[in-house]
Amino acid sequence: MMQHMTLMQEGPINTLALNRDCNKVVVTGRNVFKVCEIKDTGFVERDNIRTGKNSNLNFSCNDASWNPVDEQWLATAATNGAVVLWNIQKSIKLKQETVYNDHKRTVNKVTFHGSEHNMLLSGSQDGTMKYFDIRMKAAVMTFVSNAESVRDVQFNPHQCFSFAAVSENGTVQLWDLRRQDRCEKQFTAHSGPVFACDWHPENKTWLATAGRDRAVKVWDLGYRPVLEHTVTTMASVGRIKWRPQRMYHIASCALVIDSVIHVWDVRRPYIPHASFNDHKDITTGIAWRGSPDVLLSTSKDSYLIQHVIADAERPMEKANPICVTYNSKGSLTSASVDRNSKKNKHPTLPRKPKLESEDYPAVRCSIYVFENVKPTPAQVFRDCAQNYWLQTTTGKSLSEICDHNAVVAANAGRLQVATIWRVVKLLFGFSGLEFAPTSAVASVGSSRPVPVNKEESEPGDSSKDASSRAGTRHQSGNVAFPTQQTGQQSEPLVNGSGSNNSNSAPTSNSNERGVSDTSGGVSEEAESEVEDIDSQIMLSHIASGSHFNTSDFFFGDAEADVLNDFGDTSDSVQGSKNSGETDQQQQQQQSSQMDWILPCEAFQLRHEIKDRSPPPEHFTSHCFAGTRIEAQMVEVEDTTSALLCLPGSSSSLGTTCWSGVSNAVEMVYHMAEEGDVQTAVTLILVLGDRIRHLLNEAAVEHWILAYIDCLSRCRLWNTAALVVKLSQCESVQLRFDVYPTHCNLCSRALQRRGWLCDSCKTITNTCSLCHLVVRGLYVWCRGCSHGGHLLHIREWFARNTDCPTGCGHVCEFD
Repeated sequence: MMQHMTLMQEGPINTLALNRDCNKVVVTGRNVFKVCEIKDTGFVERDNIRTGKNSNLNFSCNDASWNPVDEQWLATAATNGAVVLWNIQKSIKLKQETVYNDHKRTVNKVTFHGSEHNMLLSGSQDGTMKYFDIRMKAAVMTFVSNAESVRDVQFNPHQCFSFAAVSENGTVQLWDLRRQDRCEKQFTAHSGPVFACDWHPENKTWLATAGRDRAVKVWDLGYRPVLEHTVTTMASVGRIKWRPQRMYHIASCALVIDSVIHVWDVRRPYIPHASFNDHKDITTGIAWRGSPDVLLSTSKDSYLIQHVIADAERPMEKANPICVTYNSKGSLTSASVDRNSKKNKHPTLPRKPKLESEDYPAVRCSIYVFENVKPTPAQVFRDCAQNYWLQTTTGKSLSEICDHNAVVAANAGRLQVATIWRVVKLLFGFSGLEFAPTSAVASVGSSRPVPVNKEESEPGDSSKDASSRAGTRHQSGNVAFPTQQTGQQSEPLVNGSGSNNSNSAPTSNSNERGVSDTSGGVSEEAESEVEDIDSQIMLSHIASGSHFNTSDFFFGDAEADVLNDFGDTSDSVQGSKNSGETDQQQQQQQSSQMDWILPCEAFQLRHEIKDRSPPPEHFTSHCFAGTRIEAQMVEVEDTTSALLCLPGSSSSLGTTCWSGVSNAVEMVYHMAEEGDVQTAVTLILVLGDRIRHLLNEAAVEHWILAYIDCLSRCRLWNTAALVVKLSQCESVQLRFDVYPTHCNLCSRALQRRGWLCDSCKTITNTCSLCHLVVRGLYVWCRGCSHGGHLLHIREWFARNTDCPTGCGHVCEFD
């Protein structure tokens, strides 16, 4: 019964070698050279060859090989470039028989022939292989590999005169001993240096190689080299050995990092069949002890260990029994081990008999496939790119574009993007202030000085004109009213009946001081001051929330009287630039000049009037005769809230109020950070100059190029060209103004201005239908580079969708 055994040496061990009966093992290293006997109870040291005063570099070994026919001969590869032959059965301490100094650099590998005991082969760092006859004192033949170094050589156990050599340039060479001038076969096996090779003990044409590319490859060398299996490891592989009596099992150890020895089944290359993790440092040598159940190994941790396969770890048993994957269309597939499934009692077809080398237990597995019925992200991207409206493509207004794009995003399942488009509509869709004459949309204006008359005019019983009430309606606390522009010409006063009188006394412009003339009229300057006074009084009342329209609310008798009295006083002046203008023209002019002010509260206390005027009943109608009307400018504190500012207004402190542009800029940056360049670029193209000056030009250019690249990958050439046109980036437009043409045979870009390919020397502008050279307008596809006459291509794509050459490409022809 084999058991696990260990033996510690004085220093690191570089390699080991077994005798023919596998009951003795030699271990060698820089300071170790011993022969041990393997017993059931453990390792027993029989001979220490490195004893005495004559120890030199010949005792420092990189590799060792025991003669499989005559056990007295042992060969070692020294670090000084010598191949040393030892006679183990000598009774004297110095057992060195012959030293071959034919190599110029370090020897990496030595090996004896499997049946001819006099044949010895070596591979060196100098790029040569030497064939020795141990009966002679020098090398018989030299094989040059034309590589920097040879890392391993192995005799073919199935062909007497053949051997394989691997080198650091990644090539494998097959040589015949009877021909030393050139190799029989040579091929590149790995992408880096090859460190080890081993012939299969049963299959005559299989050769396993291992290298720095972290792969173990199995080649079939029957007719030409064919890669049969590949095992991927986690580190560079330094040693490999086929497992005896197992067709597909091979053991490997790493050259660096990993100290675990793995036994692989080449048919399952991702999970080891068994693993041994007894060593604490890099494993330097492995050998099967004539049985598939016992493995010997040495390491730099100075231990010689015998492993038993029954004690090995089974990574397969620790593997996850459930796996999940999905494809590009969003379909999900899961596979799991059905542990609780009952055996099928119904008769089934006879199965293939289990092979001897198949050690994995049979399990029942269930596979579930869930197909995705929703559109994939690529499909959503294509739908949105094809259906989005841009600013200059449709001639629609911004509100219509936002509504359409919101519907497109919602239909594609992108509800967040749809909400963004609705918000953009709210922020910018009404920025033009397209109001009706009686619109009540309000904005907060800046603080203005309010003139207060020293003397109030006599209250009249004039009726309120509808035009004077335009924009003074109170709706749920939102007050809108017009103010006259600075420098507006003064308007004539209305008569006592409240209507314009064409027979009234004309005003005089000669009185520069604005004093009324003898006819009872006032100067033009005085009329302007009166109108400004009345207008500003109305503004102050509206801003304080004390001016209302009685048609909007129902009041008691007392409240209605007070409001009527107040309205009579405030509406004593009616303005009109020209008495011949119609009411509609006045309303249009008034709406174009209006400023909108919204109080912070609907019912706010009036400001305190410091200079109170006497009651109206103390004055008579003749009090204003010959009286000069003077106005005094009084600053009134603007108590409106800056939070109620709408686009285009400014606060009383002189700061710009909230306009929504900053929110749009934040939305663009947020979508770009989330990876949604489609929405970010579309917002930039739709809003244009509204937000373009607040964005980083380098970032905008990067987003546009990324979006164009995505459109090109989806073959949306028309949309990509439109984005280039609307990008307003010179670098982007210069990059995509010129499209390179390619040869339809070799697919290389054409370097000349004509249609001659410099690579394959063919003319590429031939028609795909009539096969004649196109002279004039040539239509070609950017996908497959085929084309032809415009008339021929148009007739073809009227009935077909594929390329007329039969290349299989689905061309797009508009």
